[in-house]
Amino acid sequence: MTDVEKKKRRRWGKKFKDKRDWPLTNGRLVKRGEFLLDLRFVKRWDKELAEMNKGKVGQPFEFPNSLINFQAVLHAKNIRYREIKGITIKLVEIAGLPAYNDYCTINRRVNKLAVKLEPPQGDNLVLFNDGSGFQAIAGGEYMREKYGKKNRVWVQIIILGDKEHKEPVSFEVNIVHESEADSTKRQLEKLLSEDIKISAVGGDGSMDEMDLWNCLQQHGIRPIIKPDKNARDDSDNELRNKVVKERNKKGYKKWAKKNKYGFRWVATEGIFSAIKRIFGEQLAATSEIGLIQEAKIKIWAYQKIKRYGET
Repeated sequence: MTDVEKKKRRRWGKKFKDKRDWPLTNGRLVKRGEFLLDLRFVKRWDKELAEMNKGKVGQPFEFPNSLINFQAVLHAKNIRYREIKGITIKLVEIAGLPAYNDYCTINRRVNKLAVKLEPPQGDNLVLFNDGSGFQAIAGGEYMREKYGKKNRVWVQIIILGDKEHKEPVSFEVNIVHESEADSTKRQLEKLLSEDIKISAVGGDGSMDEMDLWNCLQQHGIRPIIKPDKNARDDSDNELRNKVVKERNKKGYKKWAKKNKYGFRWVATEGIFSAIKRIFGEQLAATSEIGLIQEAKIKIWAYQKIKRYGET
């Protein structure tokens, strides 16, 4: 073994062995493709519209939310609104779609779409936090002028990911970058208010902030947060002190192995990687509201397509 190979082994550890069930994995990827042409919502078109317009004041809806959801996923795949209109017109001709909406309606309804993730699967969730970003391309010049940024503008995404199901459970989108620990605390409190059971929360050193530790201690949530190697073990938070002492006693590698800290990758970075592979990492919107909505739709659409592929 050469010196270079020895150095790589010390840095990255043992060679990764891919144990995925490839027939199952490939079948799910094929099923995701079916999602883009699943028009079963057409059967409920009239019934859904009747439910949406019940008690509505003003002009009634002409197109059901299921159509807008379908078009929002197409837009997340970087298909322009006018092209989506063309697709919808063709579906009226060949697939029995009752009607098509125009460019303005598609644009307005997609940008007003209430983007909300489906509830997480299972109880006693083990969640990990991480942040990433989407690049603003069309609105970049405006953003640079407003916020004084010299380089490429990135819209911040902070997620809480489920390590078991490898999907986002909660997320925040920010134009002005915020503390990942503060964002995680807000997301946790919202999930807990919805009676979602969380057993553990983890993240890297950016999560090592006292407000978050206090939140975890208050709700009896086990931390898998990597403390700094120079962290003190005499803070005001007993839970943090315990983790710091354990990490210092065992050393980082043994601490990480015992607490399964490595799952942070599949629960966060793996999710970001999948989203960017499917939908790209660039945002075409020019306004702040549009950038935030476009980023939200990418994350929402990923969960939607992923779950469809697993059914």
